[in-house]
Amino acid sequence: MKKLIALITIFFSLLLVTPANASEPNLVIITEPSHRQLDGKFIDDSLSDLISYNGRLGQLVYAPPRGYRAWYIDAQLVDDISAMADGYKLVTGKDGVGKMEAQLWLAQLRNVTKGQSIYALPYGNPSRYWVHTLSPHNVSYFLTVGVDRLSKFFKRPALVMTDYFDTSYFHLTSSSIQAFKDAQSAIAASASYLDPKVLDNNNSRIAELFNANLSKVNRVVLENDLETFANSLMHQIRLAPGRFTISSTKQNLPITVINDFPGKARVNLKITALNGKVLVGQIPPVDLAGNSKAQVLIPVQVLTSGSSSLSVSVYSGNSNYFGDEVIYPLTLRVINPIATWITTGAAIILFFSAVVQSLRRIRKRNK
Repeated sequence: MKKLIALITIFFSLLLVTPANASEPNLVIITEPSHRQLDGKFIDDSLSDLISYNGRLGQLVYAPPRGYRAWYIDAQLVDDISAMADGYKLVTGKDGVGKMEAQLWLAQLRNVTKGQSIYALPYGNPSRYWVHTLSPHNVSYFLTVGVDRLSKFFKRPALVMTDYFDTSYFHLTSSSIQAFKDAQSAIAASASYLDPKVLDNNNSRIAELFNANLSKVNRVVLENDLETFANSLMHQIRLAPGRFTISSTKQNLPITVINDFPGKARVNLKITALNGKVLVGQIPPVDLAGNSKAQVLIPVQVLTSGSSSLSVSVYSGNSNYFGDEVIYPLTLRVINPIATWITTGAAIILFFSAVVQSLRRIRKRNK
């Protein structure tokens, strides 16, 4: 009788821990909005608490559901925690405190997922609604990059999802939308000048604003970060300021163009004289080596003395403008050729008049 009771107890215990349908695995979803800016600095250090043993993300890997599990993992979160594991800085300049927790969490994630299915969430787990609305050509990209990053981390193929995990709509401010558009445009304009790894990192991270669970405070921080990033990217090619004094009717003005991109760039200069005292000649496209400065000679012709200015802008072959328009003040200290001819003619006339007067005086004396 005691043996029968014991068997019944074991049977009911197994029912409690075994899924009703053993063929369906327990789903473990590991995702968290980004806590990191594009420059690698962390907005805050709350992720270190989340991945600790008792944290929400820590419990998913240290105390996962029993039985067979299917893991749905956001590669952006893994990238963020990997950055923590290497040592990291906060935007305040302080060192992060979660380096050890990150190393332990990553090791446990690799260990607990052995022999089980790993599905890659779209990178950053953005809302499909917003990706499709603002960047439809990248809908499949975020799915693919998630798979690629996870496969490299686990050193075995991750499984691709057929659709986004989050397909919901939520409100985004006009400034957040504009920040994304500006960043997307800046990346497209500079794509051919960037290192492929940097380009891939930029492309994959700009959708972080589309994570539905991002807090309002962090969304504003990341929005401002995207705006700063876009502005910085579009100023990697720029003009150095200057001013010129011109003392001849025709002169070449040396203007310095700076390229901070690692790749070479071919650009054009748009040059406009701001009044009619100066004419500007045409110049061919300018080739810039990576991380270099180059002087470009601008041919000008001065029509009259005084002051003028040149407006100069830099743009690429696909008409994307880099840097800011620069105004170069010109001081014109030349004499117009016509005025020179008149002055010279007057001097000659005066000279001959003086000679004639002298000859008359000589004749009068001889008489």
